[in-house]
Amino acid sequence: MIVRDLEAGGVEVLAPAKLNLFLEVLGKRPDGYHELETLMVTIGLTDTLEFADDPSGRMTLVCDDPSLPTDSSNLVMKAAERLKAESGTSRGATISLRKLIPAQAGLAGGSSDAAAALVGLDRLWKCHSSKECLENLAGAIGSDVAFFLSPPAAVCRGRGERVEPVGLAKPLHFVLICPPVGVSTADVYRSLIPPERPRPIGAALEALESGDANALGRVLFNRLQPVAEALEPGLIRIREALESLGPAIDGHLMSGSGSAHFGLCRDEGAAGHAARHLERLGLGRVRVVTSGP
Repeated sequence: MIVRDLEAGGVEVLAPAKLNLFLEVLGKRPDGYHELETLMVTIGLTDTLEFADDPSGRMTLVCDDPSLPTDSSNLVMKAAERLKAESGTSRGATISLRKLIPAQAGLAGGSSDAAAALVGLDRLWKCHSSKECLENLAGAIGSDVAFFLSPPAAVCRGRGERVEPVGLAKPLHFVLICPPVGVSTADVYRSLIPPERPRPIGAALEALESGDANALGRVLFNRLQPVAEALEPGLIRIREALESLGPAIDGHLMSGSGSAHFGLCRDEGAAGHAARHLERLGLGRVRVVTSGP
């Protein structure tokens, strides 16, 4: 997450997307959520949020994507109101959100935007909140929000709010496919049957920390992918397209509950070569992205 002070006195925050390199569902919790263990990294695909002070105390959100709500149901507004209540400030803000991260793609754009709102408004209002305070607020807002306060990589447990940062030996390079169809996270989890024997995360974590992309590619795993494919069979074509690249990529996976997929590549050049091949297939928006803040 990149934070900048603007010359006009506001604050700009770049909110990154995430990829799940490993995602296992350990079981269903009494509160209705699922117990997760997931390894995530941020990537250089970002939304942009600008925050301008409003001394009247009003909170206003404007967004260039008309399909997204701008009222209190938006996670950005939830984050803003929670920070305002926690800090006791009487000030408000006008928030401008420019979207690049697609919705219903498993990239957690909404959660990242909410984390950016906490960080950006804390700076705008000069709240000087502790990291622990922001993490507690983030965990109460949504499952993935706290992760974005500890980029670029972390193991997340619970429903995603318990975050353990991990080392990233070197940048990772991906080819990312965002198809035009989305997948409902709620529908995926509703259809999921948790495994009797969950897969351990150890091998993926060791490969990430060693910086061995080839080893990491062999242990990429997402328990939700078969469920998402059953709900949206068109996703199978994307998986097959990535499989057809063979040794040109080190591994591939769907991110989160879908619909975005990625191929892990040995370097940026290999990712560019894979992207050019995939673009010809017309599967959706194809990008080359690198792990980062």
